[in-house]
Formats: sequence, C-alpha cells, structure tokens
Amino acid sequence: MSVKYSVRFIILFTLLLILPSAASASDFRAEERLVIAEGEIINDDVYFAGNSITVDGIINGDLIAAAGEIKVNGIINGSLAAAGGSIAVNGNITNDIRAAGGTITIDGNVGDNALIFGGNFILGRNASINRDLTVGVGNAVIDGTVNRDINGGASNMEMRGTAMGNVTMNIGNNMRILPGARIGGNLVYTAPRPAEIAEDVVSGDTIHRVPPDERRDVFGIIGGIIGYLWLLLVGILFLVIAPVVSQRITDNISANPLKNLLWGILFLIVTPILAVILLITIIGIPLGLILIVIYIISLYISRIFVGLWVGQYIFKTSEKKTRYKLISLAIGLLIVFIGINLPIIGILIHFIVVVLGLGAIALTAYDYYRGLKGQKSI
Repeated sequence: MSVKYSVRFIILFTLLLILPSAASASDFRAEERLVIAEGEIINDDVYFAGNSITVDGIINGDLIAAAGEIKVNGIINGSLAAAGGSIAVNGNITNDIRAAGGTITIDGNVGDNALIFGGNFILGRNASINRDLTVGVGNAVIDGTVNRDINGGASNMEMRGTAMGNVTMNIGNNMRILPGARIGGNLVYTAPRPAEIAEDVVSGDTIHRVPPDERRDVFGIIGGIIGYLWLLLVGILFLVIAPVVSQRITDNISANPLKNLLWGILFLIVTPILAVILLITIIGIPLGLILIVIYIISLYISRIFVGLWVGQYIFKTSEKKTRYKLISLAIGLLIVFIGINLPIIGILIHFIVVVLGLGAIALTAYDYYRGLKGQKSI
C-alpha cells in the first residue's frame, strides 16, 4: 500500500471514531474515483478512501470518506464524516457533518450539527445548519444560516449570514460582522483588536476579550521544548538498547495502517477497562497494576515510533546504522510535536499519532508472541 493511500486510510478510520454509531451493513471501497450517479440509491453506510468521490444520488446511511476531492450534490440520509483537500457539500445531509480539509464549502442543508477543521471554510448563502456550527479554521466566511450557536476559532472571520443563537469565537487576527448579518444572541469574541461590527446586527451583548499575556505562551513553548527533548532522549535509548524491536514497530506503521488503527483503538479503549476489572478482584490486583503501567508507558512512547516513521519517510531511508535513525527520529519527532501542538486541529493530530503508535506496538507484540508460540517457546 502506498504512503498516499496509507494516509487516507488513517484519516478515514479516524473519522469512524467520531461517528455516534455504525450501521450493521456497510459498503467499504478503496479506489481512485467513485461516482454515485443521480438516481442511484445506496442503502448502506459508505466508507471510501481514494482520490475523489462525487455523490449525486442518495445514500441511506452515513458517508465516511477520505479523498483529495469530495463533492456531495445529492442526499445523505445520515451523517457525513470527511477528510480531504477540497470538500464541497451542496446537497442535503440529514444528520451531522464532521469535516477536516484544506477548503471546505457548505452550500446545502445540514439537519443537525457541523464540526469543521481546516484551512478555509465557507458557509454559502444557501446553506442552513439546523443546530450548532463549531469551527477550527484559518479563514471563515459565514454567509448562510445557523439555527443555534457558532463556536470555535479562526484566524480571520467574515460574517454576512445569520446565527439565531450566540456567537463565541477566538480570533487570531481580524473579524468582520458585515451589514446583512444577524446574531440572535450574544457576540463574545477573543481577539487582539476590536472587530468591525455593523450596526444593529447583534441582538444581545457584544463582549470583546483581549487574549492572555503573550508571555504565558513563552512558558508553553519552553514546556513543549522540554517535553520534546525528554521524548527524544527516551527514543534514543530505545534505538540503542532495542534497535530491532524499534524498527519493527516503526515498519508496522506503514505496512499495516488499517490494522494499526484497529489495534490502537482496541488498546486505547479495552486496556483501562480490563485493568479496572482486574483491580476489583483481589487476585487480579497485581496484574491490573502492571497493565496500568504498561498502558501509561505505551501512551507515552507511541509518539516515538510515529516520529521515527515520519523521519524515515522524509529521508527515504530505513538505514540500519544508528546515527541515521537518530537523525530521522529527531526530525520526525519534531514534526510530530509541531503537529500535535497546532491550535484546535492539533487535538485530532495527537489522537491519530497515539492510536497509530499504540496499534504498531500491539501488532509487534502480537507478532513476537506468535513467533514464540510457533517455536514452542511458550
């Protein structure tokens, strides 16, 4: 499986986690291009990973897609979870939209909530979101209607549309509430400077909060650097003490992305539950405590192997010499740390990184177990 499709599969299965439920039937597809033509009806959930997907027909279920280009012109009688370079929704979504991408445009109807992460977001003038809109984007243009609240953060925001409830935003640069806009509740925003607000567009109170003292950010940066250096030190110890195991875990990330995600999710959810069950019993207390320690350590070191994988991919090498691995680890781990500390979207990146790392650790441990069992060592 190529790196391109591995990344899309990773995003696709991460999106599955934020869906409230999954139907018993599903249609899973991994291909270059998928078109659901006008008049075509699919009575399943659709899971897609590829270059592009266009929906002109009807999906009676959820659509979960990771692609370079995603277009929904038809009807989805369920939820949409999408990740891609360009996402355009001009049709109707009965339930929620959860989308992450470079440019996201909604110009149709959303029956429930919308959760948007990305570079640019446009809510077109024909768009209607029945409940709340939550964003974490670079630039936001709100020309449509949100029947409840707008929340989140953006570097820049322009609004000509309607929010029937409150608007609560963290703004990195500028916000403009232009003539024609309407806010039925309060406007509360945190920004370095006052917003440009047209007269008589806010029915409630307008509250401007100044961001916290930037000196606090310096301490956060210092803390992040220390955290990176500690994790790098632990990673170096792994590479020196257990180079074969470390490389095997790293190789599993690119070789089995789907299995990694499945095993990572199971490890993340099932392990603490099992530990609690063991702690309830008198006999199982020692094993439960050991399981908790393994769980905490695995959560911490999971980022190391993803960092090594990223670094080796950048340098196009899995060179066995330790010094090359150390360089790859240092660069890759730095990229991972920057990603997980990005505002808002960093939470999603951190989750993906941890689940990938946990899955690779679990898969490698299981491979070693099978090997020992095959040799009748256990």
